[in-house]
Amino acid sequence: MPRPDVDELIVSLLNPTVIGKLAERPDPVTWILDNFYIPEMAQAKPDKPTIELYGYQRACIREALRVDANGKFIYDLVLWSDLKKSAKSSIAAAVILFRAMHTVYGSFKIVANDQKQADSRVFSYAETAIKMNKALNKQCFIKKHLMTLPDNTHIEAVPVDPAGEAGGGDDMIEFTELHASKDKGHQRMWAEMTLSPLKHGVSQRWIDTYAGYSGESPILEPLYRQIVKDENRFQIDDPDAPADLETYRLGRTFCLWNTKPRLPWQTPEYYASERISVLPHDYARMHKNEWTTSVSSFVPREWWVNCKVDKVAEIDRYREVEIALDAAVDDDCFGLIVVSRNDDIFPIRFAQKWTPPPNGKIDFRDVERVVKWCISNWNVVELCYDPTQLHDFCSRLRDENIVRIFEFKQGQPRAIADKALRDKIRDRRVIYEKDTTGIDDVSQHVMNANAKTDPLDPKNLRIIKRAQDMKIDLCVCLSMACDRAAVVLSQ
Repeated sequence: MPRPDVDELIVSLLNPTVIGKLAERPDPVTWILDNFYIPEMAQAKPDKPTIELYGYQRACIREALRVDANGKFIYDLVLWSDLKKSAKSSIAAAVILFRAMHTVYGSFKIVANDQKQADSRVFSYAETAIKMNKALNKQCFIKKHLMTLPDNTHIEAVPVDPAGEAGGGDDMIEFTELHASKDKGHQRMWAEMTLSPLKHGVSQRWIDTYAGYSGESPILEPLYRQIVKDENRFQIDDPDAPADLETYRLGRTFCLWNTKPRLPWQTPEYYASERISVLPHDYARMHKNEWTTSVSSFVPREWWVNCKVDKVAEIDRYREVEIALDAAVDDDCFGLIVVSRNDDIFPIRFAQKWTPPPNGKIDFRDVERVVKWCISNWNVVELCYDPTQLHDFCSRLRDENIVRIFEFKQGQPRAIADKALRDKIRDRRVIYEKDTTGIDDVSQHVMNANAKTDPLDPKNLRIIKRAQDMKIDLCVCLSMACDRAAVVLSQ
C-alpha cells in the first residue's frame, strides 16, 4: 500500500483521538528499564541486561518527555549536557527508541559531525539494544544507517548535509556531541533541521553533549549562554531529583547542565588518573562540564624538570640514533635534535638551533656540516623532517645517500606524535643531562610551547607557539624524533 501524503498524514495524526492514544504510552523510564539492553549489563543480568538509570537521570527523562493534558510535549528542545562517561549517548538512544516504538509513521534522525560518528554513537547503541532484545529484534529491520520499526517508523543516522536533510517532518532529531559542531555546514544543518509547525507539540530536538571550547562552538555556546542562568534554574517536581540538580527551563526548552559526579563509577581514583592523562583545560571541559579555551601549556614546568637525570648512559659509534629537523627559513628558528632509545626511554643526545641574522637567511652549509658531524659520531638510522621548508635540502641529502630520509607529515601524524611526546615527558620517558649540548635551548622551546586540542578528537593535540615571538622548533623536533625513534630504533 502506498504511503499517504505526508502532510495529510501529519494532520490526521494530530487529531484529538490520536493524541489521546499517544498520551497513553507507558512511563518512559519504566519502558527503558524494561526494554533497553546494553552489553555492559550482560554479565550482571544475563537474562535481561537492561540499562541502569540513576535518580537524577530518571527525573530528567521524565521531565524532558513530560506532556500536557492534551498529550503534547511541554518541551520542543532538550539540552542534555553531562560529564564525560555519564551515559549521555545511551540515554539519548534509549529515549529515541522509546519514542519510535510508540509513534506511527515516525521519522527519527540522529545527526553527528560525520557519518562515522553518527553510526558509532547513539545509532549504534540503539541498534545494539534492539539486537540484544529478542522481542524488539523480531519487530525491527536494520540495514546500514537505517532502522525500520513497527508502524512504518524509521530511525536514521545522518551526517551533516544541510541541503539533503532540509524540510523533513521529523518526530525527533538528536544532535550528538554538539560542542564539536563548529563550521558553517554544521550551522546550516542546525538551521535547516528545525521542527515542522505541523508537528508542534509532538516533535522534539534533543542534544547530548558536554561543554565545548569557548569561541569555537557557535551553536552550543549561544544556547548555553541563553539558558544556563540562575533565573532559569528550577527544581524538577520528581522524588528522584536531588536538591542540587542543575536543571534549567526557558520557554519550551529544558536543560540539564550537570557539573558534579553523580554515578558510582565516577570515583576520586578515576579522576585522579584523568588529571594526569589529559590536558588541564580538557579535564575541566570533559569532567567538570566547564567551558574552556582549546589552548593551554604543553607541559607543566615540573614535568620537564623531572626529566633531568644526573647521567645519561653513554653510547658508542654503533648505537642507533634518530635525527629530526624543523625550520622556517626566514625570520624564524631552525632546530636539530638527536635522540636515542633505551627500551622505552628516549635520551636526548644533542641539540642545536640556528637563528637567521636580521633580514637574512640561515646558511644551510652550516646545517649540513652539523648533520654530517652527527652521522660521523653516531649510527644515524634516519633523519626525519618537516617538509614545509626543508624539502629541497633533505631531498639533496637523500640523493647523495648521506642518510635515510623520512618526510614527517604535518597533519594527523604530527597531532598523534605531539600527544605522545606530552605523555612521554609526563612519565619521564624523555630524559636529558644538564650538560647535554643545546639542552637549554630545548628546555626553553618546550616551555614556550602551548597545546591546542583538536575539538573533533580530544585525544590528539598540536604543539603551537605561546606567542608569535616564542620559538618552539626544538620542541617540534623532539616530538618527531621520539615518534620515529619508537618505530625505527632497536630497543
